[in-house]
Amino acid sequence: MRTGKWNAFLSGLCGVAATLGAVAPSFADVTTEQGSSILIFPKVRATDNFDTIIQITNTGNSMVHAHCNYVNDLDGWNEVDFDIWLTKQQPTHWVVSEGRRLDPQCSQFGESCAGFNPGLIPPRPDFEGELKCVEVDESGAAYTGNHLVGVATLVATDTVTNESTEDDVTTYNAIGLRGNPDVRPSNPLLLDGEVYDACPSKLTLNFFATGAENDVVSVSNSLDTELTLVPCQQDFENIDPETVTIQFLVYNEFEQRFSNSTTVECFLNIELTDLDSFTTPDNSVFSFEVLGSKAAAAVFTPVTALDGTSGGLVGIAEHITQLGGGGASRSAFNLHSEGSYIPADGPDTIRLAEPF
Repeated sequence: MRTGKWNAFLSGLCGVAATLGAVAPSFADVTTEQGSSILIFPKVRATDNFDTIIQITNTGNSMVHAHCNYVNDLDGWNEVDFDIWLTKQQPTHWVVSEGRRLDPQCSQFGESCAGFNPGLIPPRPDFEGELKCVEVDESGAAYTGNHLVGVATLVATDTVTNESTEDDVTTYNAIGLRGNPDVRPSNPLLLDGEVYDACPSKLTLNFFATGAENDVVSVSNSLDTELTLVPCQQDFENIDPETVTIQFLVYNEFEQRFSNSTTVECFLNIELTDLDSFTTPDNSVFSFEVLGSKAAAAVFTPVTALDGTSGGLVGIAEHITQLGGGGASRSAFNLHSEGSYIPADGPDTIRLAEPF
């Protein structure tokens, strides 16, 4: 992961790139490791079959505040917001279905409210969507302190016992957008590579072709891949869903290329072969039957739609091993990101609801 260097000279170049609809220079890649001012958790689940543990840490030596928004795809893009505050170097965590209650007596290790209290976090059962958190100051105004890092743990639960299944717990790092410490952001927040990092110009996924047998685990039937993508741009003030058009190029082990395109509205969580909505799984460019090789790579690129709109996106993926004896085991990971995407109709923005 490269470290972005803020440079005032690039502001003119960004303006030109936006006008031409080109990709801006890669001086401000997103990060999954460094302290950031915006955290995006693309995949958060709290359903009959899954739950999620969110962990957020303040990497700084002073108090940090953050304003967070859950976006629920199961409820017609319904959003719920809350605020947290963290003392210096403080981590905090909560289980999404349970939230985190304000109870000073709740201090037992392992409980979802252990540790210093970050504030009331609402429970979100029956949830599938994303979580975005923005670093703010005490007044609620956005602050580019770059103090936040995060991890999400996805846990499969048994629908009968409602207990975690030991073979299906996996984690991924939150995607961070760093802010320019020399700029005081205004609402909406500009993801333009100058105020905040722009979203990637490309996302790359290495995967096993759907339908290919797994040679590593002898009892396995197959390896599948589940892809989760969310738009970077969001309007929390007007509750206006965003749609992003993407093109994907798929390369097999023989460097043969296959292509297609689709749209992402609000939140996309899908097995790879279902991205080809007009085909059967066996005809998908992500299938073993079409690719002819077990391993492949896909490059996802945001493009301008027919109506002139465009926007960036981020995401994660999960490899799913279908076990021959029944059940499945998942392994989540972050997609490889490259470059900075400045849409043709202007930079992506995140509009926070007032008071800002």
